Amino acid sequence: MESTSTPLEAQSFPILSARTRHFSLGMPRTFTLAPDGERVYFLRSDGPFDPVLSLWCLDLGGEGAGSGTERRIVDPVKLLGSGDEEVPEIERQRRERLREVGGGITAYSVDAGVTRAAFALSGQLFVVELVAPGVPRRVGGLEGVIDPRLDPTGSKVALVADGALQVVDVLTGEARIVDRAGPEGSVGLADFVAAEEFDRARGHWWSPDGTGLLFETVDESPVGEMWIFDPADPATAPTSRRYPKAGGANPVVGLKVSDLAHDPVKVIWDTGTFPYVVTAGWTGTEDARPLVTLANRHQNHQIVVTVDATTGVTTTEWEDRDEAFLEWIPGLPAVTPDGRLLVGRPDRELDTYAVAEVRDSRAHLVTPVGLQVTQVAEATAGALVVTAQNTPTTQMVVEFASDGTPVRQSPPDRFVRLLAASAGGPWVVATSETDRAQTTVTVDRPTGPEIPVASHALAPLQAVPPVEPRPTFLEVGEHALSVAVLLPRRELGLTGPFPVLMAPYGGPHHQRVVASRLAYADDQYLADQGFCVVVADGRGTGGRGPAWDRWMHRDLGEVAVEDQVAALAGVVEHLGTDVVDPGRVGVVGWSFGGYLAARCVLARPDVFHAAVAGAPVTDWAWYDTGYTERYLGLPEDDAARWERQSLLPLAAGLERPLLLIHGYLDDNVFFAHTQLLSDALTAAGRPHRVLGLSGITHMAADPVVAENLLRLQVGFFQEALG
Repeated sequence: MESTSTPLEAQSFPILSARTRHFSLGMPRTFTLAPDGERVYFLRSDGPFDPVLSLWCLDLGGEGAGSGTERRIVDPVKLLGSGDEEVPEIERQRRERLREVGGGITAYSVDAGVTRAAFALSGQLFVVELVAPGVPRRVGGLEGVIDPRLDPTGSKVALVADGALQVVDVLTGEARIVDRAGPEGSVGLADFVAAEEFDRARGHWWSPDGTGLLFETVDESPVGEMWIFDPADPATAPTSRRYPKAGGANPVVGLKVSDLAHDPVKVIWDTGTFPYVVTAGWTGTEDARPLVTLANRHQNHQIVVTVDATTGVTTTEWEDRDEAFLEWIPGLPAVTPDGRLLVGRPDRELDTYAVAEVRDSRAHLVTPVGLQVTQVAEATAGALVVTAQNTPTTQMVVEFASDGTPVRQSPPDRFVRLLAASAGGPWVVATSETDRAQTTVTVDRPTGPEIPVASHALAPLQAVPPVEPRPTFLEVGEHALSVAVLLPRRELGLTGPFPVLMAPYGGPHHQRVVASRLAYADDQYLADQGFCVVVADGRGTGGRGPAWDRWMHRDLGEVAVEDQVAALAGVVEHLGTDVVDPGRVGVVGWSFGGYLAARCVLARPDVFHAAVAGAPVTDWAWYDTGYTERYLGLPEDDAARWERQSLLPLAAGLERPLLLIHGYLDDNVFFAHTQLLSDALTAAGRPHRVLGLSGITHMAADPVVAENLLRLQVGFFQEALG
């Protein structure tokens, strides 16, 4: 095996991809724009192999300037004296929910004027001045600090430490407890379902004037325990997790509001009908009030409420229902400074995810029909800045006037992510294209040249030999499935017909086929080993509207397999059997993709001839409530339906080679999933392989493990498909 100390110019793709965390280390991220539009703050590590993130500032230099000046605000290595930090266990679990692979300053918060920043490092609270940067100083003596949030005035920091939500005075360091968690719960932190399935990582929110604090309370005592242990370390006792298993009890989630002078006020709503807190925050009006989205357990009924901060009484401002399930658009709901309530509207009749204004208890669309809004970055009295998909594979940024007229947009033929935005001012965007193997980050202004933000990330082209993704995009089958096809580079001299590797994710609301060459680096490496790699997004994977996404309602497996079969048939028809061999087809995937890979060989061995299933869900009854029940309903609703989605009843039919890979410490898809399927296969006398990974969670973040997993998968398919 090649050493990770090998010079860059001699490193193979598996090593380079693993050491750079799939070419993400060194990329700038987590941006904040100053109100004057002249300063941009962000996080970035010092190189492509460095996971330690520093806080930086880019001075834009005026509207007409074409380049900015960088300065480092905080260097964690200098601050701590080394690159090592002690991460509290609760923070480690929180980072797992966020899929965080970095270290150092992984998050920071700022005041409303962006003059001061607060962050946690090695469990300690630090504050630094931004306009005239000084030396970061530790504030207070708390240990185990989690998720510090600077208030809008910059005078106080709310954080979680020692099982309590606390507020620390920035100048004196004095801390006072706002509320303390119970023995089996938390306060000020997002519950598991919110963090893992609702993309809500926060659990406390300052009011716009800094005088009020809305926060979440969680009682996990009703939730069953799951135990995790690593067989490689039998001397260490197992650890427990309160895990809301599908069909079982959820944590009891509540909200409170504090004015910091009196006891917190409990927010009152029907928690039996609406157990989920999907979003939370404050209105943007002068008389700001807490603004919360609540959902029922089936997630097909939502209400948006405002809260009287003195009594805790809620008022329903908007109510929505759907026969299947309801989604949410990040950044919504929002109440603009002029009092307009904006909500996300999955309009079934118009087949559009839109931003709508609520007037007279009705939703009036603000964004155009057919434009699928994916995020709202800013909503002011006069403008709306969103990201939206205009085709299934591209995404752009659009700014609308208050009447819905588009006034500015990014190029429509790329995949653009919005990292920060100011209506009428700068945007910070990450742009991926099909003719570049790297993502570029720029500050785009209404007038004047765009300013690049330097990246230290590497590209797959810098591997030896270079990997240059060259996807061909197709639409195939009855449902016009989006497909990317990758063949070995011609200069390698390999000739077909090539065995096929299907490489889907295939799960709800998760696209793999996008207009980004970098997205196919691993796929091109696999192709260069002598395969035709096919990446296909089936029905339900997002990008096309509510009707498309609801194909997976009540069916997580059968439709997904059908679409992989259709995608394969379309590729064979397009390329011909002199290029691809439909008699040698493998499937590889991770998480939901692992479930789909295993299901393909179990359900359709006539089409799929080998599979690698990484961290697969094998029985949905052992996955969490928030995700599984959204698509399948509760187990008691239809037990037969749940049985049809499970892989376990299919085990006796295994005819093809199957490799199961799973981390023993996975607390999202527990290792039990792989063990249950392996037991069922063994009971049926079906040979298979299991690779358990010591010290690995749901993410194979360890560079050595990640590197060798890629090699092992190649070897498995070369053996299985010939």
